[in-house]
Amino acid sequence: MKDQNPAPSRMTRRQLAGAMLATAAAAQTPPPAPSTPAGELQAAREQNQRTAETLAKVPVPIEAEPAFHFTA
Repeated sequence: MKDQNPAPSRMTRRQLAGAMLATAAAAQTPPPAPSTPAGELQAAREQNQRTAETLAKVPVPIEAEPAFHFTA
């Protein structure tokens, strides 16, 4: 049976996803609606930048990385 309580230094993928979603949700505040397409583009870029900066603060242990299998 799988260990239900991993060691404190380990993080499951579900825990990682939960932490990232909570962090991203906290970082996103709805800005006022821009009236021009250029304003919308700038607002989207700023929101992406804020989200990226917030997610960069969340430590990701290497064990949480998914295993990739490349086949030709």
